[in-house]
Amino acid sequence: MVYDVTAEERNQISQGLYAYCRGLDRFDRELALSPFTADAALDYSGIYVGDAPGFMDWVWPFHEKLELNVHRVANVYIERNPSGDLVSESYVISLLRRRDGEVFIDRAGYGRYIDRWTATDDGRLAIIERDYVNDLVTESKNPRDGARAVAPVDGVPPLEARRDQNDASYRLFTAAPLPQPAAR
Repeated sequence: MVYDVTAEERNQISQGLYAYCRGLDRFDRELALSPFTADAALDYSGIYVGDAPGFMDWVWPFHEKLELNVHRVANVYIERNPSGDLVSESYVISLLRRRDGEVFIDRAGYGRYIDRWTATDDGRLAIIERDYVNDLVTESKNPRDGARAVAPVDGVPPLEARRDQNDASYRLFTAAPLPQPAAR
């Protein structure tokens, strides 16, 4: 029953899902693999069946050829099944942008991660089994010059999106806190 799940279990599951998406989008393999057990079994709608490291080996070269890849999870539903296992279903949207001459082809995939979680020896929850259900895929063409959503402000350097650990987000995730101004 859904109410048998603790707040800490919900938090660990949500954070694991977010870490996976962030790891894929920033090409941070360690982070992308962090929510999985070493022996997790994955089935991505039959296009990939195997373990998590093998999935990264398979998906990485494809993602590297793209201009952009963005993964988002939402509607994370978590329940304990009759066997006592923690199971989650989360809706995922992935945007995969590739260049085709003077246009971008944006492929949006809509699907669901259905994960079974287990407690690891170090006390955290990790995915031991994942099924990815592919619900819908759409493609659209966009002009190359239509890629910027926010207009730059004169004299202010833009924060550029990067698909690696030079992305703007890593500055705060990896840097020491800035000194605070002295109280007056």
